[in-house]
Amino acid sequence: MDSARCERRAKHMKRTTTILATMTAMGMLLAGSSAMAATYEGYTEEEFAALEQTTVVKSEDSPTGYYVTFRYKDPDASRVRIYGEWRFSDIESASYFTSQNAAPEEWQDGYTVWKTDNWPTAEMEKDEETGVWSYTIPLPTGTWAYRYYVDGAAGAELTDYTDAKMVADPANVNYLAEDEDLENLGGEQALTAVYVPYDEEKQAATIRHDEEAPRDGENGTVLFETATTESGIHTSYGIYLPNGFDAAREEAYPILVLFHGGGGYDGSWMTNGLVNILDNMIAEGRMEPTIVVTPNGSDFPSDAGFRWNRPEILAFITDTVLPHMTADYNASADPARRAFAGLSMGGATTGYAMFHNTDDFDTFILFSPPFTGDVEPDYENPALKEKNIFFGYGDYDFVATRSLYKQAMDADGNPVQLYDNKNEGACWEYMYGLNEAGVSYRSMNYPYGHDWVLWRKLIVDVFDNILWK
Repeated sequence: MDSARCERRAKHMKRTTTILATMTAMGMLLAGSSAMAATYEGYTEEEFAALEQTTVVKSEDSPTGYYVTFRYKDPDASRVRIYGEWRFSDIESASYFTSQNAAPEEWQDGYTVWKTDNWPTAEMEKDEETGVWSYTIPLPTGTWAYRYYVDGAAGAELTDYTDAKMVADPANVNYLAEDEDLENLGGEQALTAVYVPYDEEKQAATIRHDEEAPRDGENGTVLFETATTESGIHTSYGIYLPNGFDAAREEAYPILVLFHGGGGYDGSWMTNGLVNILDNMIAEGRMEPTIVVTPNGSDFPSDAGFRWNRPEILAFITDTVLPHMTADYNASADPARRAFAGLSMGGATTGYAMFHNTDDFDTFILFSPPFTGDVEPDYENPALKEKNIFFGYGDYDFVATRSLYKQAMDADGNPVQLYDNKNEGACWEYMYGLNEAGVSYRSMNYPYGHDWVLWRKLIVDVFDNILWK
C-alpha cells in the first residue's frame, strides 16, 4: 500500500456476555427490593446477589417477561449513576416532537422505543457488603446500550455529571482495542450493550429483534487495525471476518464498508449489535459470508463544523483500505461485490460515495442521511441507473418525517417550513432527486426515531433482501 501504513491493532475483542437466568419464585422487583426465597437457575439467591456483571432474568412479574439488573463493582465510589437508552411510547402518541416518554416500568406491549437522544439517568444502589452497585428494570426484546457515571461533584443533580467519570461496564467490555482505558473514554466509546430476549406471550405486539441475540458457536472474528493517511491522519477501523474465514479460498469474499454516525467510532456498529446480527444471519444461511469494515469517520473532521471530510475519507477507503483488504484478507476487487453503507453522518458519507465514487461500488445503503449540502448530489449520473440503492429511515426520524410540517411552530403558532416542500427532510430530498432522474431505489421505514434500534432493524432488512441479492 503506497498511500498509508496499516498495522494490526488488536485481536478479536473479548466480550463478556450477560447471564440469562430464570427466576423460579415470584418477587424480583426494582433495585433496592429483596427477592426473598427466590432461586435462580444455577445460583442460590446469595450467589446471584453477589454477581458483578449484568444479568437478564426471566420473570412472570415483569411486564416484558424479563428483568435486567445492571451491576458495577466499586466499593470506594461515593455515587454511581446509569445512563441508558430506554424510553417508550405508544404508536398513537409518537411523532418527532411528541411521546408518552414512558419509563421501563410503564412499558406496555406494542410500545415503540422513542427519542433516545436524551437518555434517562438513574441512581444505582450500593450493597455495602459486596461493594456492588445495581439497578434493575424491565426491558423488552432488543439490544440496550448504557454506561456508568462514577462519583461527581458533591450535591450534583441527577443529570449533572460534573467531575464524574464516564465508565464503560468493565464486566461487559465493548469492542475497543485491548489497550483502551475503560475509565477514560468519551461519548459513544463508553457505551456497552445487553440483549434481552423475546417473550411470545408478553411481547406479542412488539417488534422482534431475534437476530441481535448473542450466538453460541459459529461466531465470526472481530479485529481492529490502524493506518496513517498521506496527509498524516492516524485512524483506525474495525474488521469482521465471518465464521470459517479462509484467506486462501478460491472465491474472494464480498465486502461491505459500513460507517457509524456523528460522535461514533470504529467500534460503534460492533458494540451496537452488528456482530450478533452477522453471526446469526450467516449461520442461518440468510446472507452470504461477508467481510465488513467499519471505519472511524470521526478521525476525519471537516472545517465545516460538525461534519466529516468526505473526499479524504473516500480517498482513504479506495486507495488504502480496499487494496489492503483485497491483498491480505481475500476481499473481492470486483465493484459488484463491494457495498458502501452508513447511518446518519455515515449515511451522508454514503451519499457522497454514491455520487462521486459511483464506479467503485455496486450497492449504496443510506440510513437516515441528515443532509445533502456538502454531498454535492449528481442525480443525472447515468451510472446510478445500474446501481443497487437503498434508503432506510424512521417514522419519527428528523431526516424524513412529514410530521415536521405539522408540528413545527414559531413563537406565534405559525407553521415553520423546515425543509423545501418537495422533500420534507434530507432523506426525502435524495429520493426525490433520484425519482426525477429516473433512478430506481428501494426503501424501508420502521416506527422508530433517529436511533440504533432503527438502524439494527434496517441492517437486517439489507442483509435479507438487498446485499448480494
